[in-house]
Amino acid sequence: MIVALAAGGLVVNTQSAVAAPYDGTDPAATGCASTARTIDARNLDGGNARIELRYSSGCRTAWARITLQNGTRCVPGEDRCGSADIVRNSDGQRYSCYTPAGTNTSCYTRQVNDSGVTSFAEGWFDNGAQSYYDRTRNW
Repeated sequence: MIVALAAGGLVVNTQSAVAAPYDGTDPAATGCASTARTIDARNLDGGNARIELRYSSGCRTAWARITLQNGTRCVPGEDRCGSADIVRNSDGQRYSCYTPAGTNTSCYTRQVNDSGVTSFAEGWFDNGAQSYYDRTRNW
C-alpha cells in the first residue's frame, strides 16, 4: 500500500516497511524460507555448481543459494568450492556465503528487502583448473 499526500509531499510505502526488518537476517531462522521459491537459476561448470535467486512472497525478501552437485567435493583452500552473493540493485547492499567442506554442500546468504526494488544472485565456482561465474536475472 502506498499513501501519498500531495500538499505535504509525504509518501509512505508500507510494503517496504514490512520487509525492511528482514535485511541481513537468516531466511530459515525468520521463517521466510517457508514461502520461498526459486526465481532463476544458472549452472556453473556444466552443472557441478548451481546458483539460485530465492524469493519469499511472505516476507518480500530475496537471497542467493549455491549448491555443489554431481559429487563435487569442496576442499577449502584447494579447489571445487563455491560462493554466492545477493545484490540489491537500488543501493548495492550485498551479502555473501561460501560452501563448506564436503561433498554436494550448499550455502545461502542473508536476505535483503526486495519489496519495490530488484535484486540478483551471482555465483562463483572453482574446479581447480578454472573459475566460473554467472548471475541470475533481476527480480
